[in-house]
Amino acid sequence: MEHIEGILVIFLSSVFFISTPYAEKFRHEIIGGNEAEPHSRPYMAYVKIDNFFCGGSLISPGWVLTAAHCYGDIVVILGAHDVSQPEETQQILGVESYHIHPEYDDEASMPFNDVLLLKLTSQAEINEYVQTIPLPTSTSDLPKDTPCSIAGWGLIDQTKDTDKLFETNVTIVSRRLCRRYFPGLDDGMICAGSHHRITDSSQGDSGGPLICNGAVEGIVSFGYDHPPGVYARVGKYLEWIKETISQYETDV
Repeated sequence: MEHIEGILVIFLSSVFFISTPYAEKFRHEIIGGNEAEPHSRPYMAYVKIDNFFCGGSLISPGWVLTAAHCYGDIVVILGAHDVSQPEETQQILGVESYHIHPEYDDEASMPFNDVLLLKLTSQAEINEYVQTIPLPTSTSDLPKDTPCSIAGWGLIDQTKDTDKLFETNVTIVSRRLCRRYFPGLDDGMICAGSHHRITDSSQGDSGGPLICNGAVEGIVSFGYDHPPGVYARVGKYLEWIKETISQYETDV
């Protein structure tokens, strides 16, 4: 482990931190992943915002969970694999209301409380291609080395992009190690990366889900151009998520 940590520290001399507003401020893509089996992740949402996009996850038929820094004029596409094609499986839905975590600050140096709930204009039709993903059942931190996965649309290396869904596997990184790169890390954040494949960025599209043990444990938030990436830790926000949904939805 000490050898791996030493390799990662070397990369600090070449990192960058994007500082433009909203999603472009922290946006990342799958680097070094593989194309996902079409519709194998039916909870994935393509969150289209003006001239850019984020990822998201369908957590109930009427609600999508994404990152607060993805806020904008949003259209949600569910059931997509190739977003450049009008696939028959796709459902295109508007957003009725936006619910940003009340302690999120888009002027902060790090996106604390980077959580956004989208109430859709109508409920998604649940079928083979569009399904919900469970929230975690615990508010506790995940143990380091827990296997997880991420997915998203966008760049698949530094120069090549794709409109198809790509995916890659990551593992949870200890908070102690992650604080070497992000000293301001708090308990609303969790880190994951692929330490044994240093060339991977191990980043999903901003707002996309970090899936561990069959639940959405994180929301892609920010990072450098190498692992590990930082995710909003969904367990920390379970109460707020459930209260917000119950306030606006009678059937959750």
